[in-house]
Amino acid sequence: MTKPEARPALNDFVAGYPGPADIQFQGGSITVVAALVYEDGIRLEWRMPSFPDLSWMDDVTLDAERELPTEDRGFAGLGEASLGIKRLRELWARATLSDGRCRDIELRFERSAPLSLYGGYEGAATCSCQPPTDSSALTLHFGGADIAISLRSGRRPENAKPSLFRAGYAGPKKPLDFHDGAIKLISTLVYEDRIVIEWLVDPPPDLSWLFHDQVSEYMRPGPGDENQRLLQARWSMNFKRTMALWMSAHLHDDLRTEYVGSLGNSGAATSGFKGRVCFTPSAPPGARELNLTLYDLSIFIPLVSR
Repeated sequence: MTKPEARPALNDFVAGYPGPADIQFQGGSITVVAALVYEDGIRLEWRMPSFPDLSWMDDVTLDAERELPTEDRGFAGLGEASLGIKRLRELWARATLSDGRCRDIELRFERSAPLSLYGGYEGAATCSCQPPTDSSALTLHFGGADIAISLRSGRRPENAKPSLFRAGYAGPKKPLDFHDGAIKLISTLVYEDRIVIEWLVDPPPDLSWLFHDQVSEYMRPGPGDENQRLLQARWSMNFKRTMALWMSAHLHDDLRTEYVGSLGNSGAATSGFKGRVCFTPSAPPGARELNLTLYDLSIFIPLVSR
């Protein structure tokens, strides 16, 4: 088994493939939404519309006094729900991915969140590896189940349920200059109900022309090294400015579809910031090109294989 290396950066997108939907698992179900392949690793996006029975993972327990906040211990069902989430994280931590070359690569749990108000969860797991260029499929070894993920675009089993993921498109290899910083469009991911654009900002641009705040507004009072507090304040200012920049992003296509944008997961990355911006609805079947605009920056995204 290949031990997990340092967490992959996932900044250079290669290809995306839809996974199988509604695989029955331990009294619940799992959908592998997509296998997203990058030059240094793979991200699996998953959904569990109905939560599986994980009582068989009895080696994973919950110490309520140590792991739950004092004010929350009295809520009925919270301990059971917390134990379920802890076991779910461990389930993914024990999962492996093989690519047909006698390699079992350990996955890392990346994130999870409630799927809807009606229950279920969605999330992602990652692994560090080279792109499986000579493999036709991946196999997810997950809690005793083996789930096959085809790496052949357009190849889906007969009678398979519609995939939530349509296609992925790599952005330009080189970052684009933007106001003394740089913006890299990592990928454009097209789902049945939305479009997700992965982005990297490194180094952060000078956005003082757009915002009138000052770094002094982000300084926190208290003891400690003054230079460290100044660095933290500058980071907070740049982060807030970068998020506001992406909130202003607009998306268009050659069919004049009206898109509504929202921010996805975002955070620190190396010396800059990385995140996602989401647009609804999805691209109509006849659309051949998207155009992302950020004030005076305009990026065209062909919706065809290169």
